[in-house]
Amino acid sequence: MKKLVLVAASLAFALSACDSPAEEAAENADDIAEAQAEVMDAEAGVAEAQADLAEEKADAATTEAGEAAAEADAAALEQKAEKLEDTADGI
Repeated sequence: MKKLVLVAASLAFALSACDSPAEEAAENADDIAEAQAEVMDAEAGVAEAQADLAEEKADAATTEAGEAAAEADAAALEQKAEKLEDTADGI
């Protein structure tokens, strides 16, 4: 009788440790979403660095037109970075 109880207990433990296919699929979906968010965060960092570069070019511009163009580029890149970060946060 004790052997039967031990076998049943170990079987119950083994079954409870296994994920159902639905649980495993949900976990995989969460992992994918997290990876996508990390990629978007990295892209946002790149856009921010590009915006910084554009601002430096604006500071170094020798003409008003060159400065205005570089500032516009910087503003657009900053908006892109913010949008990517917001999207990544929403995932």
